[in-house]
Amino acid sequence: MSYKVLMAHLDLDESGDARMSLAVELAGRFETALIGVSAWAPSPASGIDFAVIEPVPDATDLQMMEDLLKARGEKFRVLAGNASRPTEWRAALELPTEFVVREAQAADLIIIGGTPHPMLRDPYGTVDPGAVLLRAGRPILLVPPGITSLAGKHIAIAWKDTREARRAIVDALPFLRTAEAVAVVEFCEPGEEEGARRRLDDLMQFLQRHDVGNAYQRVRPIDVTVTNALFHFVQDDAIDLIVAGGYGHSRLGEWIFGGVTHDLLTNSPVCCLLSH
Repeated sequence: MSYKVLMAHLDLDESGDARMSLAVELAGRFETALIGVSAWAPSPASGIDFAVIEPVPDATDLQMMEDLLKARGEKFRVLAGNASRPTEWRAALELPTEFVVREAQAADLIIIGGTPHPMLRDPYGTVDPGAVLLRAGRPILLVPPGITSLAGKHIAIAWKDTREARRAIVDALPFLRTAEAVAVVEFCEPGEEEGARRRLDDLMQFLQRHDVGNAYQRVRPIDVTVTNALFHFVQDDAIDLIVAGGYGHSRLGEWIFGGVTHDLLTNSPVCCLLSH
């Protein structure tokens, strides 16, 4: 497997600038085409006692929004134009999540930013990465705020024997094959170590057969939560990319009770490649 087309969602603020640089770098490394996308929807008018569900935007406001999207596209073309790969810009005045999900059919991998808790996110100006992960039918590369590049030299596969995790490994093969070290790590309760090692032995053989060298396996105890243990491992082994399955359980359950996918989307210190 190889990537042929990357798609990067670019917010209109500084976080979009950082992600733009990372996307252009990856497109050059993997010799892929790059599609930049951005969207912005007029937010409903609201008051103390009412909310307009379908507002009629002011023409001046719409023109301002179109101008900002156009400026973002021009900046993308300038930066991406320095690369030798094909590039394309797509933008629209509509809800960003809906726009990215629809456009995702054109790409192999969707590059998007992290998100605050879903209750705090602005749906009119930002993408919901959890919704994209569930609905796009494509893996996502989640980029935390402030990260402008991704070396992908030290990768951690956060393994759990689920359909989503198996899918993530296949989707991440272009990164895994070029990494200096790939840690395959499973976190388990006391007494489950032997079963975890057997599962990892199979996975190690799979990786070797798919030309992934420099892989090693680790079985680690759960430290309060799986996420805590994973983040400690990331720090200890200087990991710069996590590969994991996303939403093996219901998304609503993760919102209410917490879960690894929710924690990665909101708090990961490094980039994450997630598949559903």
